[in-house]
Amino acid sequence: MALHGPVDRLDPAQAADVVELAARAAATVGHSSVGDGAWHQRVTGDGGGFAAAWSDDASSSRAASTLTAYLQAVRSVDGRWTAELLVDPAHRTLTADVGASLLSTVLRQVGAAGGGVVDLWAVAATPSHAEVAARAGLVAHRTLLQMVRPLPTGVHADLVLRPFVVGRDEDEVLSVNRRAFVRHPDQGDMSRADLDERKTEPWFDPAGFLLHDIGGRLAGFCWTKLFPAAPDGTTQGEIHVICVDPDFHGRGLGRDLTVAGLDHLSNRGATEGMLFVEGDNAGAIRLYEKLGFTVIRTDRSFRTTVAAT
Repeated sequence: MALHGPVDRLDPAQAADVVELAARAAATVGHSSVGDGAWHQRVTGDGGGFAAAWSDDASSSRAASTLTAYLQAVRSVDGRWTAELLVDPAHRTLTADVGASLLSTVLRQVGAAGGGVVDLWAVAATPSHAEVAARAGLVAHRTLLQMVRPLPTGVHADLVLRPFVVGRDEDEVLSVNRRAFVRHPDQGDMSRADLDERKTEPWFDPAGFLLHDIGGRLAGFCWTKLFPAAPDGTTQGEIHVICVDPDFHGRGLGRDLTVAGLDHLSNRGATEGMLFVEGDNAGAIRLYEKLGFTVIRTDRSFRTTVAAT
């Protein structure tokens, strides 16, 4: 098994190999962060905010260049890096050994690119992912639970909602978001640049960014995503963010905004509602369970700060 990288860009053939590996990995974890047009443009571009390394197995019964594992780190507009490891299901027993080598290689490249905070996200995390992180000096940082429920819910919320208006609502949304998530800095630190970046994503739709005002103030919002239909006919809609200004706590707005978001997604054709919730947010987890959500996946992140070299 050979190791390759680090690199600050992929050529088209390498990118195609990664997409193929991601498809194999996604079959077991139900998730892939690579393969869309925006990803392809980023990783085959001029570098500067990207680092990757991979391994392959020339003895594979498939093509000689078949990837067994791949790790990438991508720098966001706020300077932090998000890393993710993909492992071929046929080589899952090698996750700790191969993953640790790839992560160390990519972290050296991050240092050469200026360093910064690096979060390694493990989708459907296993003890092997924790070992990969520990060998490279990363510490456990966050736990996210993915929860789902079928749509429609049969429940409705009596809320007056309006769509997000691009160019008008950004500052107020960021202010409320900062106040609501003061104890969760990864969400509460969302900047205008972060928000502007999300507005360029293919999934962004102002009509699905639902705002609720009270007395002329933004009291809360439900930001939704609608995904393309899956091959099995399921269309998933996500509650991307539920946010309530602390001044309006105690009115049941969290529940009502969630119900309103699910209703909106159902009306748009979603057959399944999905959301992610912090693993330490016991109150929110209880609320979602009462609304019929169940946990289907646990993701974990591990963090380190890399010095510039």
